[in-house]
Amino acid sequence: MPQASASAIDTAAIRLRDAARIELAEARAWADLYAAAPPTFAASAGVTSRWVGATLVLEWAASGRRYFSRTIGLGVAEPATAQGLEQILRLYRDAGISMFLVQSLPHCRPAGFEDRLREHGLEAFDSQDRIVRDGAPSPSPPSLDARGLAVERVERERAEEWSEFLQRTYRLDTGPWLGRLIGRPGWHQYVAREDGRIVAARAMYIGTDATAWLGMDGPVPGLGTQDYEPDAAICARIVGDGLALGVRRFIADIEAPSAELDTPAYEHFGKLGFKRPYVRTHFARPR
Repeated sequence: MPQASASAIDTAAIRLRDAARIELAEARAWADLYAAAPPTFAASAGVTSRWVGATLVLEWAASGRRYFSRTIGLGVAEPATAQGLEQILRLYRDAGISMFLVQSLPHCRPAGFEDRLREHGLEAFDSQDRIVRDGAPSPSPPSLDARGLAVERVERERAEEWSEFLQRTYRLDTGPWLGRLIGRPGWHQYVAREDGRIVAARAMYIGTDATAWLGMDGPVPGLGTQDYEPDAAICARIVGDGLALGVRRFIADIEAPSAELDTPAYEHFGKLGFKRPYVRTHFARPR
């Protein structure tokens, strides 16, 4: 598969105010996602989310995955405090969760934010490239017609097939949780099919601020698969649908980042009008 050039996506930085709005929009999407979990399932799997100041703290104990137990927004909308960080770490300790992530980005405050994380035994674990698009008319999407990929919204009659695909892809048991997202206000689920078979899935959550968060992508391009085209086809459809619904900002992540910006993800998202304004670094306790 050909690689993209380093000029495939704009990397201009953005202001703290804009970064705070973006992180808050994602936090609201995750908070609503966790709120959709049926109470009995949530209690048995340790699924919960709570706010510590302006920071969202996610917990999914049974998943055993760091990504599903993490913070969003710490030190961005407001400076992180020693008391707030200690409270977050105590919440994970009390829940018996040792596999968790604390996010850092260039806008985090106060100065020395990452030093504070290290003082608590956290180390840089991995990173993601934040990508953002405004509500401008959509440019021509990547041409993928030759492959015959078909993208469709997930409706109730196919919800079980979609849910089983995501659970199999992520190797997780979500019980009846995912099915509750079909028809839930703000949520739009998509799949890409090839020869009638689901090969990729991704969600769009539109918040009250007209920001659309793109997530729940499976398999994750660059990590779970080296085939980027199905996800690119879904994202092209999502942008078109989102604009028609009045979305003014789209946010997502490149979860397999490249310092050289040279994977197909940068080319696909760049052609859809996305920019990469900053990198988020995850801090975790070493194993």
